[in-house]
Amino acid sequence: MRRLLLCLLLMMSAGTALAQQDRTEIERRLQALREQIRQEEARLAETAEAEQATLQTLESIERQIAIRRELIRSYRERLEELARTIDSLQQAARALSQEIEKLKAQYRRRALHAYKYGRMHELALLLSAQSINQMLIRARYLSRFARQRQAKLEAIQQATAALEARRQELLAARQETEQLLQEAEAERQRLARLERERRRVIEALRAQRVSLEQSLAQKRQAARELESRIQALLAAERERQRAREAADPSAAVAFAELTGSFEQNRGRLPWPAEGAVVEPFGEVVNPVYGTRTPNPGILIATAPQAEVRAVFDGRVIAIDAMPEYGTYILIQHGEYQTFYSNLSLVYVSIGQEVRAGQVIGRAGTDAEPKRAGVFFSLFRGGQVLNPMPWLRPR
Repeated sequence: MRRLLLCLLLMMSAGTALAQQDRTEIERRLQALREQIRQEEARLAETAEAEQATLQTLESIERQIAIRRELIRSYRERLEELARTIDSLQQAARALSQEIEKLKAQYRRRALHAYKYGRMHELALLLSAQSINQMLIRARYLSRFARQRQAKLEAIQQATAALEARRQELLAARQETEQLLQEAEAERQRLARLERERRRVIEALRAQRVSLEQSLAQKRQAARELESRIQALLAAERERQRAREAADPSAAVAFAELTGSFEQNRGRLPWPAEGAVVEPFGEVVNPVYGTRTPNPGILIATAPQAEVRAVFDGRVIAIDAMPEYGTYILIQHGEYQTFYSNLSLVYVSIGQEVRAGQVIGRAGTDAEPKRAGVFFSLFRGGQVLNPMPWLRPR
């Protein structure tokens, strides 16, 4: 019985530790998102001082909306985790209550027996022994039985203390849930105000059709130039790879193994930087005219100069700059390539081998083309891929 209770307590402790780990990670993300919102609000206030709707104002609002949506999603995730915690605590409390009732029932039966017979039955049991050896055996049995009763008493005390602890945890979780619900509701209201402001800015921007069309044309051209640049870089890299394989046949094996390893980690790659995706992959619909502009990657809004990390082992094959994307790093992972741009600092060099998670540079600031953030793309043989299914869900 005591072993069963111990196993139950251990399982609940392990579940609590795992829930605490999940909670710490979600809380860390929530804190980072709140800080990003604070910074974006400051930037938005600065652009609003001009009293004229501009593309920069719209971009600031769009970033705010994207970050706030990510914050609300994180709130929802935290609330779901709290709901699971509450359910687990309730199940644990029920199990402990049932265990305590069983132990108490056993004690009631024992107390009733002791009340009726006192200790005479134990003495009678000893005196009725047919030999000294049998008397010693019975004495040992009675001693062991007494220890078992003491162990049951301690088990009841342990279970009662654990039940009270779970009840306190349950109360704290419910209070936290109520607080989070209030915060999430307030965040939804702020998001609604931002979306109304976005509609107002869009209406004002429609009067500036010429400048907007020029900006959209530049983005389309930049996307085409990026793919052309990648194609040219990879063509040169293929020549170098052929030369390496001719000099060392094992280079082809290593190249194929790296490709396979990268593919096996689809959906598990770490994110290149902490932050919210403010520009998704694919065709981005312009909120003013509804026109579509190809986006060959994702833009992750970050704190200024946040760390940018390699998502997988590989070799740096290019470091350069482009007007629309800023300073970039291109890393080869066998047949796959990852592209990190809008960087304010670069910590690696061409030809350098890098490891997954290694800091390769710093994200942009307001001085970079895409402001505070990192633009991330994924290619295979020069063909652009959607990086989102390859990154670890969060």
